[in-house]
Amino acid sequence: MPGRVSPKTETKNIFGPQLKKLRLAKKMTATEVIAQLGVLGWDVGHSTYSSLEAGDRIIAATELALILKVLKAGLGELRLPRKFVDP
Repeated sequence: MPGRVSPKTETKNIFGPQLKKLRLAKKMTATEVIAQLGVLGWDVGHSTYSSLEAGDRIIAATELALILKVLKAGLGELRLPRKFVDP
């Protein structure tokens, strides 16, 4: 999926920074999240995960679901940026 960028934000995913905030709120390190993702079957590297949290990598729905599972969080905890919500 390289090269795809959101036309409105110029980032590849809008949820990455929110996932990082959730992780920090749960007092988890990226290494801990990555290890738990591995247990769930997603062998993700540290640089890939860091790119995802930075919004520099596209996130698939299945990846998002796994991360939320590890963080014990729901989809409702993520918010669309205001520019994506109709006024």
